[in-house]
Amino acid sequence: MAAKDELGRHGEEVAARYLRDRGMRILERNWRCAQGEIDIIAQDGDDLVVVEVRTRSGRSHGTALESVRPGKLSRLRALAARWLAAQPCAFRTVRVDVIALERFAGDFALRHVRGVM
Repeated sequence: MAAKDELGRHGEEVAARYLRDRGMRILERNWRCAQGEIDIIAQDGDDLVVVEVRTRSGRSHGTALESVRPGKLSRLRALAARWLAAQPCAFRTVRVDVIALERFAGDFALRHVRGVM
């Protein structure tokens, strides 16, 4: 496995653990369809949370948070609608969160942004 893929996989595991530690229930990880992928689908109380995880080992190409562009957010909202259409349950609200992880000296700095527009 390439180092970049390994870093991303590790970042997603850190993000999932972080969400569980805050009381969220992980419903799916790496859900895919023809239009794309959602890294993590979680339930936060009565709310559905679609989580984009971005992991970086440095800032030479900007921060992890800056790498989530408006087009990606729009695609995530469309993917959430596809996922919801196949579910037997309803949620009070749906939001898109971003978890940005940056590795410095082996440790991760984590930033969780809720309800990204």
